[in-house]
Amino acid sequence: MEITRVENEFVRIMHEQGSTSIPAGDLPDDIREMLAYGDPLNITAMNQTDASLQAPVIRRAPSPAPAPSPLHSPPKRKWWWRTWTRPPGSRKLKRPHTREIRTDPLPGTCGFLPPILRCPPCNNHLHIMKTLILPLVAALLAGVAGASEAWSTNPAEAMQQAAARKKGVMLEFTGSDWCGACIMQKKQALSLPKVQEDIARSFIPVELDYPRKKQQDEQTKASLETYKKSYGITGFPTLVFADAQGRPVHTVVGYSNPDQVMQDTEKAAEALKTQQALTAKLAGQLTEQERRDALVQLLNTVPQSSIRTFYKPALEELAKLDPQDASGIRAKLNRKELLNTQREELADTFRQKNVHILAEQKPDEALSIMDSYLKKDGLLPEVKQAVLMQEVNLLMQQNRVNELERPLKEAIALLPDSFEGKMCSRLLEKLPEIKKERGQLKPGEEPPLPPGAIRATKMIVPPAPAKK
Repeated sequence: MEITRVENEFVRIMHEQGSTSIPAGDLPDDIREMLAYGDPLNITAMNQTDASLQAPVIRRAPSPAPAPSPLHSPPKRKWWWRTWTRPPGSRKLKRPHTREIRTDPLPGTCGFLPPILRCPPCNNHLHIMKTLILPLVAALLAGVAGASEAWSTNPAEAMQQAAARKKGVMLEFTGSDWCGACIMQKKQALSLPKVQEDIARSFIPVELDYPRKKQQDEQTKASLETYKKSYGITGFPTLVFADAQGRPVHTVVGYSNPDQVMQDTEKAAEALKTQQALTAKLAGQLTEQERRDALVQLLNTVPQSSIRTFYKPALEELAKLDPQDASGIRAKLNRKELLNTQREELADTFRQKNVHILAEQKPDEALSIMDSYLKKDGLLPEVKQAVLMQEVNLLMQQNRVNELERPLKEAIALLPDSFEGKMCSRLLEKLPEIKKERGQLKPGEEPPLPPGAIRATKMIVPPAPAKK
């Protein structure tokens, strides 16, 4: 007899009885005869007597169970039988068992596969239901909500809808195929469901696209240029929140993240509510003083850049009721217009004289142009501060740090609370460190960067076109 079969027989009996002790009477006759002539498996036979069996007992060390023989193993239960014969609390499967869905068409189905959906028992796989079904329902609901909040491309129709719903409109001026900030704002903020829901509470969104690659008909281009000029758009992206008549109540220029868009939407909604209430109040019967106060409050609520264009009747009526400009509305508007004009003149002058190119090639000549421009009469403090900031940047690039103190102090004295004034204050505080870092460098040489830092790219300003 083969040794392997003898050992397997021992192990099988031990595992069936759940013990390491095997009564001799349970062994086959041929194995007992074999053990009578020796111990080929190194099994120790001890002549002990089991009180219940009254037979010698053979003991050996336990060993791993062999693979069950197909002839002696019980029939394998189906997975569903093992599941449903358990108590309800323990009916949970580690892995769902599903049959293979056939891929060939069934006979009599005209060549189409039958609509089969196989799902595991729901009480055993609630986590699968939550993972698959609930997100599907949420996506369907979000799709329905998004369909009702689709963006319009026709401002006139959107304004008619806004008037009927007592809402405003949000005009997005964008360049969908070339403006990086526009693309990022659309993807990261304006396309989010929570942002769209926040906008839809008070405004109807309208997209005014100015692409460079996408083809547009001449009528569409002319209409877009009219809106761009009317609202004074100078950069993309720009969000204009307006009432149903198209009169702006809040304007945002540049990229905004989701939180900033929602904050601006909230501010615009409050401004729209105030504007609508004041407009309704002005439509009623008021005294001259009450009407004057309402007009002043209205013009102080809306953006100043839109007053001359969209609120001209209100401004003209206020001029009659307040000829001395006690409210200061007209003085603010005049100063704002003067500031814009002087900024444009500054940019044109520096572009025509190629100051940015001279700053690298002939820095002394560039500084001379800046100093002479500061001596012009009637320059507003904001314009002077802008010129001094350019002078500071030039001195920093040339590492002439010993000359920085004078322009920094002059810029701070003009408008200490402005953005430029605060920046100059910080530079003045760090001036000793700047001198220590750049004092020994050559003109145009940059100090070494800290580990992991990346040097910023230099802005290239095109030279002014040649005069004809």
